[in-house]
Amino acid sequence: MFKQARIKLTLWYVLIISIVSFFFSLLIYSLINSEITRFANSQRNRIEHQLVIQNPNLPPQPIVMVDQDLLTESRERLKLNLLIINGIIIIISGSLSYFLAGITLKPIQKMSEDQKRFISDASHELRTPITAMKSLFEVTLRDKNLDLKEAKKAISSGIEQSDRLKNLSDSLLELSRLEVNHIESQFQVLSLKKIISESVAQIKPKADLKKIKIISKTTNTKTFGDQNRLIELFTIFLDNAIKYSPNNTKIKIISKIISKKNIIKIIDQGIGIDQKNLPKIFDRFYQADNARTKTENSGYGLGLSIAQKIIESHHGSIKVSSQANVGTKFIIYLPLFS
Repeated sequence: MFKQARIKLTLWYVLIISIVSFFFSLLIYSLINSEITRFANSQRNRIEHQLVIQNPNLPPQPIVMVDQDLLTESRERLKLNLLIINGIIIIISGSLSYFLAGITLKPIQKMSEDQKRFISDASHELRTPITAMKSLFEVTLRDKNLDLKEAKKAISSGIEQSDRLKNLSDSLLELSRLEVNHIESQFQVLSLKKIISESVAQIKPKADLKKIKIISKTTNTKTFGDQNRLIELFTIFLDNAIKYSPNNTKIKIISKIISKKNIIKIIDQGIGIDQKNLPKIFDRFYQADNARTKTENSGYGLGLSIAQKIIESHHGSIKVSSQANVGTKFIIYLPLFS
């Protein structure tokens, strides 16, 4: 589809350039032809004038004409040269137009491919809990000896799957909004220390269940952004750190200023990430094998994608380093408001 679109766009570029070049060539031909005619008339008048000065008593002589064959040949050569120039322009513009069409369509092609992959992945992820719920209810309904306890258990499992579906749909909608909409209209000057403290407070009950200690060492600096999004950002990283860390471990969150930027490090003592998986962790729905197998509630692999979009919307960046069975360190760079 995009190959055909690229060819069509190239043809449109070439057509526009050809039309401009044609009318420009007509203008050049008209100007040069008028100059040739003017030169011929001027030359004739000059010769006649010289004859009159040299022989004032001679009767009027026949009008001296410039060689018409020479003028015709000059005009024909001009036409040929303009035709050759237009041909060269069309060939060069065709190549450049094809290249330019590729550059123009590349972001659209990437967006289309991302959308297709997004729909495919979302359909797959949505199908899993729906299938599980359907199977659960079908098996329960076919049980002739079903009692109240088993019915309540089935309903409870169904509600749990419904909650998972709701969380998934909410995450998909949020990710879609972050990719399409700009949130800068909600930006304001914020205290980074306050943002991080709020995130830690929200996630602390979950850390307490695993007896994980969150150590926060943050500086009281300012940044410019959306308060709710930034709280969500740090909550996502802290939640991931808790989810993939064993009991009785520590999570450190440290902030400082380097080169007029807020640098925030989130360091855990979790299962870590294999080096081969690091480039993929921000992809939608991606989960490393150890994340799938070593935790009961590994989620859908959307959290880090959402976090990355929030960072990008705040004109920041992120780096990650990790070692399997040792821990992971995320380094977030956010603009400093001074």
